Amino acid sequence: MLELRAMLFLVPMAILAQDAQIDRARLASQAQSFAEQLPNLICTEILKQKSISYSTRMRIRLGEAALRPVAPKIKTREIRSDLGYSLRGKESPVWFELRKVIEVDGKVVTAAKKARERLRMGLQSEDDNTRLKMLEEFNRYGLDGIATDYGLSLLLFRFGEIDKMNFEAKAVEFLGADQVSVFSFSRTDKGAAVTVFDGTQVTRQPLNGIIWLRQSDMKPLRIKVISVTIEGHTQLLDEGTIEYAASKFGSVLPASVSYSRKVNGTLILETQYTYKDFLKFGADAELKFTP
Repeated sequence: MLELRAMLFLVPMAILAQDAQIDRARLASQAQSFAEQLPNLICTEILKQKSISYSTRMRIRLGEAALRPVAPKIKTREIRSDLGYSLRGKESPVWFELRKVIEVDGKVVTAAKKARERLRMGLQSEDDNTRLKMLEEFNRYGLDGIATDYGLSLLLFRFGEIDKMNFEAKAVEFLGADQVSVFSFSRTDKGAAVTVFDGTQVTRQPLNGIIWLRQSDMKPLRIKVISVTIEGHTQLLDEGTIEYAASKFGSVLPASVSYSRKVNGTLILETQYTYKDFLKFGADAELKFTP
């Protein structure tokens, strides 16, 4: 009887999904409100990474050890940074994330006040090398790769950008107590991308994904972006899921990002970002913050 009730519940949800229509204007308005909050916005980011490496060396093993698979090596890292957002580019300006590391695995590497001052200088600088240097800093602290700008994914749906999107209704479901409409999306051009920094190489990868919109007001609660890259016989699958939450600034802001990379279907990297203590600061040298 319980199985029958479950089936009866799922059928109308599927019908609702087929009939769901995305309100582009309301979604674009949410994205525009988000964009308007980015200038001078700063927060604390906690990054926790787990990288997995698999041995390719052949070893002779005897007895019971020969029957057991070789365990992968797992490396973990936790980094706390100040994070802000910078608009770069004269002809086609693009928003980027900028970070300044404060702690690595619980050890202070930059005093908090000094880190915030350097981040402010980076946000105000027109030099793209500033951003690259900040990305390279992550590599020096032993990260095996860093994917950035996922928290900015909502900008994909701003006015002028949303018309380049194709949407397809997928489901109606619940996120907590909120009923949401779920849509897949893809760009009709190659203008949308996520930045992946691996060692000293920076790449911009095309993407598509899924968005969860609260039905009552079209507020975005979750976005998942997916990127597949083929390099010879190697397939790289990068996925990032961004959770958004209401903020005191009147728009949603990223609460967390879960990022993973798979190579030919095998998980090699997981990174969890969490964001807290969003503040706004003025342009003066004393870094006066406003609530």
